[in-house]
Amino acid sequence: MDVDLIDRFGRDLDALVAPGTRIGIAVSGGPDSLALLLLAAEARPLKVEAATVDHALRPESRAEAETVAQVCAGLGVPHMILTARWDEKPETAIQERARAVRYRLLAEWARKRKVAALLTAHHLDDQAETFLMRLARGAGVKGLAGLRRLGRGPGGSLAVVRPLLGWRHSELEAVCASAGIEPVRDPSNHDEQFERVRV
Repeated sequence: MDVDLIDRFGRDLDALVAPGTRIGIAVSGGPDSLALLLLAAEARPLKVEAATVDHALRPESRAEAETVAQVCAGLGVPHMILTARWDEKPETAIQERARAVRYRLLAEWARKRKVAALLTAHHLDDQAETFLMRLARGAGVKGLAGLRRLGRGPGGSLAVVRPLLGWRHSELEAVCASAGIEPVRDPSNHDEQFERVRV
């Protein structure tokens, strides 16, 4: 991998999480989170663990999570698949409910694994989408501030770190391509029933 990219990511991460600190990464298998995994594994060798949430809402989701597990094994990064259990699968507010389950499972995993912070792959394009969505809803000044590099998960027990907010989606795609890794393509990312996709 390009040394300049690793150095750039290392600086971004060091500004948010002290060097030498054990970190957890949420990896869906998409290009953004896989790039985050690749960059973090290079910048913080032996200090990274990863988890993938299988939301169990699509037939392909288990195989996608297992693909991430294989990538992690190749990098020497410990990985765990966290499976959502639904009494009844949601038919409305699907993304919102999936997000709540995802963060709950990741918070439990982070606590058990004793990682200091959870890294997510939100990037500059996500920031623009979030701003436009909140603007359309009439958010105030605080809401329009957008995603923060340092935040807390639901309940406030988990530090959530977003070191890629200065990176474009296209750059993260290029990181995966240079590593020869084909990301998972979630069809919901093209389904216009979801607000973020329409934005």
